[in-house]
Amino acid sequence: MKKSITGILLCISWVLNAQVALPTFQGVQATPKGLYSFSSHTFTNCGATGKTGPTLANCKSSYDVTWEDNTDFFNVQTQGIQEWTVPTTATYTIEVWGAAGGTQLYSGDYPGGYGAKMKGDFDLTQGDVIKIIVSQKGENTRSTNIDNAAPGGGGGSFVWKSSGSVLLIAAGGGGGGGRSSHNGIHANSSTSGNAANGLSNGGSSGNGGTSNAGGSSWWAGGGAGWLNDGTGGNQSTNYNYSPGQYGAYGGRKPLNGGTGGTRYNDGTDEGGDGGYGGGGGGGSDNMGTGGGGGYSGGGGNRGSGSNKTGGGGGSYNGGSNTTNTAGSSIEWSDHGKVTIAVN
Repeated sequence: MKKSITGILLCISWVLNAQVALPTFQGVQATPKGLYSFSSHTFTNCGATGKTGPTLANCKSSYDVTWEDNTDFFNVQTQGIQEWTVPTTATYTIEVWGAAGGTQLYSGDYPGGYGAKMKGDFDLTQGDVIKIIVSQKGENTRSTNIDNAAPGGGGGSFVWKSSGSVLLIAAGGGGGGGRSSHNGIHANSSTSGNAANGLSNGGSSGNGGTSNAGGSSWWAGGGAGWLNDGTGGNQSTNYNYSPGQYGAYGGRKPLNGGTGGTRYNDGTDEGGDGGYGGGGGGGSDNMGTGGGGGYSGGGGNRGSGSNKTGGGGGSYNGGSNTTNTAGSSIEWSDHGKVTIAVN
């Protein structure tokens, strides 16, 4: 009898120990997948306009997601450049819109060129930091029907890996709108930037809009490319964003901050700045309009009575299952945006 009781007690003890250990074992196995929950998100200009991009505070006010509050997952350390940390290793679809050029408001509205739209799939690794520039529309002329100053070019949108500065995808911005029916030149879906109306100064191979000097000195700025700044107005040295006399500033490339070119102001007639994302600056009375930023920048134009238009920027797509669309629709006539979705 004593042996039977002892055996029963040993069995009860074994069962109790197993039951105590079991929850601890299950807790170790319940590991969450990824850094945080994520399905898709649209990155915007967060209310910023003109030549400079948004701050972290701007974007935290604009976005309604939990991960924005953790700077390990989302940050803006350089104004305008949004940093997003990949939550889990997967294939993501990235869709990018470039911004439109500014509108010429003299005696009727002549809109800027439209931005390009690019889409592709990308394999991203958990913990990768992805940098994002969301382009902003080139500024309109700052007075309405009392002058014929020139608007700025639209910025380009860019997405790249922070490590090694590897570009993933970019969408070009449109050139500024001109007067006398000279609407802006749309952005390209190919890599080359468009030349300004009547010229041959569009950027290529990732470079900014090229030299635009000589003849009339009233030149707008060229749009920035991925590799170089846009050339300043009336500047004979390619990719020097500072202008010569009576010129507007060229746009800055993404790794130089992506700022749009500052307009030229003669004190009487004010044109528009280039949009954030490297749009070229516009300028004063009868001046040419700014070129669009993009993978390769659009060319800025020279002064004339009709505010001749700047060229739209080029685009780039390093993904798979790509869809590339040049600027052509009113859908892309404002600021740019970037949408990222996990597949």
